[in-house]
Amino acid sequence: MKPETKKRMDHLIFMQRLKYGAMAGGIGLVVLSFMLFMGYEQQAQIDKVTATRMVHGTILEANLARSGNASYNLTVRLDDGRSVKMVSQRASGIPYKGEQLDMKEVAHKSGRKNYIVTQLIVKPE
Repeated sequence: MKPETKKRMDHLIFMQRLKYGAMAGGIGLVVLSFMLFMGYEQQAQIDKVTATRMVHGTILEANLARSGNASYNLTVRLDDGRSVKMVSQRASGIPYKGEQLDMKEVAHKSGRKNYIVTQLIVKPE
């Protein structure tokens, strides 16, 4: 093989490897950037939790949600008089109107509040 031909083939092989290496490096940089961004988001917690407390209430209305994930839309009257709307998963039991329940109220820095059903209190019949 002539030295010019060998030099040209070596150059083509080098350019091919450089092309694939640059693509792999770019993909790696994108993945690393995404991982750093997600780590920052989890660390920063944009809407931090400021308070968590237990509250008690009575179910005023319970409707099966149409989302298809076996959840219920509840309207609950809390013991302090407030009325809240929330979603309860079937895993905590099937809620009925008039039942008592315990919930966790989670207050966020933005003023938003979430309610999580912790226990349905079924009255003995």
